[in-house]
Amino acid sequence: MPELPGTPTKRWSPPAGKHLPAGPDRATVSVMTSAVRHVTIDCLDPYTLAGFWAQVVGGRRQNDDQPGDPYAFVLHAGTPLMFVEVPEGKTVKNRVHLDLQPHLSRDQEVQRLVGLGATVLHDRTRPDGSGWIVLADPEGNELCVERSSAERGEPAPADSGERPMPPIHAADERAMLAGMLEWYRQGVLRKVDGMRQSDAAASPLRSGTTPAGLVKHLALVEDSWFTHRLAHRPEPEPWASAPFEDDPDWEFHSANAEPLEDSVALYRAACERSRAVAADHGLDDTASDQRGRTFSLRFVYLHMIEETARHLGHLDVLRELADGSTGE
Repeated sequence: MPELPGTPTKRWSPPAGKHLPAGPDRATVSVMTSAVRHVTIDCLDPYTLAGFWAQVVGGRRQNDDQPGDPYAFVLHAGTPLMFVEVPEGKTVKNRVHLDLQPHLSRDQEVQRLVGLGATVLHDRTRPDGSGWIVLADPEGNELCVERSSAERGEPAPADSGERPMPPIHAADERAMLAGMLEWYRQGVLRKVDGMRQSDAAASPLRSGTTPAGLVKHLALVEDSWFTHRLAHRPEPEPWASAPFEDDPDWEFHSANAEPLEDSVALYRAACERSRAVAADHGLDDTASDQRGRTFSLRFVYLHMIEETARHLGHLDVLRELADGSTGE
């Protein structure tokens, strides 16, 4: 591994028991690209400077960071920050710096950062309110505070609020199972409604999971459990001809190159097929899967409730990370 700048005898290996936190580095988007694993800042005192930046971005130092360590990390909602010890202090202007967009107003955030130990260097604001303010962190590294979303006139993130539960609280078992699954299915559709295509095909996660991929995956499991396994009908397209042998996660990956509307339409159609299959079976009707395991419609309902609810939770987080939208 490369040596630390300015300290030729020190190696880029973590202290015993210490590991490097990973940013979103999955290479499924393209083998010809790289992901930013860390934003790295040279400094004299990594632990102390990491403490300052943890308060700036609302994150925390990595749990095993200790005073005197040759590097420290700040974990937060974005790419992790890495602070590396070097023997020399800062002498010239940084060629790279961080731009911050606060939740507070720009002036309020500047006051907050000064209270944490930053120093104001330049006021680059314009008469119309645009522009930024340049500050330095406690070791002199420049950073800029821009206007908040509200100061830019950007609309506030949407909050769709709570969805009413279906009236199944005292229903019979069949109505309760079908009603719960339907409630989660509608939640999936509502969660991706109005989502930008660029957000639907993007992922802030190391796994590379995207909203579009989740919707297409849910379409696959609907057809797999109801239509193919329970009803023993042929797999519909696109699953029948999909190259799963070459790419076991084909539905996740292929969705990112397609319009989100296509995955939504596929999911709607799969749910319709599932409803039709369920209507032709009783809860105790059974079938066997490829492993020879016997299962009932009751199990399929329970499994699909769990599967859909779990991925709806993923969609909930991905949508908020993408554009701030919240709600059920």
